[in-house]
Order: sequence, then C-alpha cells, then structure tokens
Amino acid sequence: MERLDNRLTTVLLAMVLGLTILAALCYVTIFIQPNVLFNPLSPDRAATRAAEKVLAAAPAQGQPPTATLDQTYPPTWTPTPTRTPGPTKTATNTRTPTPTKTPTSTRTPTPTKTPTSTSTSPPPTVTPTPTPLPYTVASHSSRNNCADIGLEGVVNGSDGLPLAGVQVQYGEIGVGGSRFIATTDNNGRYGALLLPGSSKPASYRSHDWYVYIVENGKRASEEFRFATDPIYANNPTYCDREDNNNSDNNSNNSNNNTNNGLEAGCTLDPCKSNNSIQIKTVNWLLRVGS
Repeated sequence: MERLDNRLTTVLLAMVLGLTILAALCYVTIFIQPNVLFNPLSPDRAATRAAEKVLAAAPAQGQPPTATLDQTYPPTWTPTPTRTPGPTKTATNTRTPTPTKTPTSTRTPTPTKTPTSTSTSPPPTVTPTPTPLPYTVASHSSRNNCADIGLEGVVNGSDGLPLAGVQVQYGEIGVGGSRFIATTDNNGRYGALLLPGSSKPASYRSHDWYVYIVENGKRASEEFRFATDPIYANNPTYCDREDNNNSDNNSNNSNNNTNNGLEAGCTLDPCKSNNSIQIKTVNWLLRVGS
C-alpha cells in the first residue's frame, strides 16, 4: 500500500512539474510573440474587435453636404475672380550636349627662311685726315750742264728766312742702297753731285731721282721725284763733223733725212739744248705753325 502511494505521489509531482514547465513556456512564447494562435488576448485580435465595435456603433453616413456659395455681395462691389494658380511647371533639366573633341591638327612647321646674304657694301671707312708734313716744295726748276748731273736748292722757314742744318735725303730710284744726305749751310743752301760727267756709260742715258727733307731720322716732307737727261749724245762718229752742220743749216726744214741740222741717225748734244735737264733745283719751305 505504501508503494502505491509513493508511485501516485511521484506521478502527481511529475504532472505538476510538467504543467508548470509547459505554462512557463507558453508565457515566454506569448511574451516574445504576442500574436501566436494560442494567445486569446493577442493584440491583433483585440484591435480588430475594437474597430468592429466602433464601426457598428457609428451612425450611417451618406454623401457629405454640399457647400452653398454665398452670392450676396454689397451692391457696389464686383467680385474679382481670384486666379487659381496653375501647377508650377518644373523646369526640365536640359542636357548639355557633350562637346565633341575636335582632333587637334598637327602643326606644320613653318619653313625657316634662309637669310639671303645681301651684298651690302660696308660703310665707307672714315679716313683720318693726315697731318701735313712740316716742309713742302716751294718751287723747282732745271738747267743744262755739260759737266755733271747734280741737285741743288734752298730751305727757308715759314718767315722766309733760310734755315741752316736741315738734312735733305736723295738718291736714284730703283738702285739699291742709293741713299745720301746733304745738309744746308748758313744760307739755307744745299747741293749734291748726282752723277759726274766722267762716268761715260751712265752719262749717255737718263736717270730718275727722289729727294725729301729729314728731321730726327723721319721724313718731314713729301717725296719729290724728277728725271735728268744724258750729258752726252750717243751718236756715230760721223755726226761730229763740223762741215755737215754748217753746210746744211739752210735746208733743214725741207730735208726729211735730217734732224735739227743733223744727219740721219744723229741726235742733238744735250749740252747744247736749253730743254735738257742736268742740274735740278728744288726749293723747300717750312709750313706755318710747324
């Protein structure tokens, strides 16, 4: 009997414990999800029933009453119709066309212009005016001489008075080493023997000479050039006969084979010609301010 009571007590306790756990699970489920099917008081069901009660209690409603427009206005007042603003037009966003990229043209290189050389003559070089040399040729003359060929002259200052001790350089043109000096005396005179008459080979031909003033070893005047005639005529021996010259003096102008009373092939003795030059006279003058 005691065993039966113990079994019954265990069964009852197990049932009570199982129901307690089941009830706890139900409450936990309803707490988490109130709208489960076994919840008699779920929020959905409660709201639906409340709404049905309210709708059932509400009177039946027909069409809403039409508003009556009051047309009574003051006798002098004319109603101005109010312009109902239309719907504002929303500006359409105009799509800006994407510019088409134009391909950049390849730049053609400009040909380099080759400068044409213009043969422009250079500007004339300004030549400085040379300072005139201190001495200048005042005058020159010549005369014949049957003995020698020579040079003479006088050197005067700017006041016209003779200058002593002035050096005069002379020589023959084209002859190497022909450089000689003559010095003026107290009267300003100078003289030089260019060629003696005893030099027969040289006395039969003409010669070219130069002369200029020298101061302190430098040229003090322009170079003056002159020529001298032979002293002797280089004639054949028959040209020296006196009878030929005397007998033919009256017929010189009509005879084509004669020359100044001489036979053909003969020339006049330079010593007897006033135009022949054996002695040359060159006079010098010192410039003013030199």
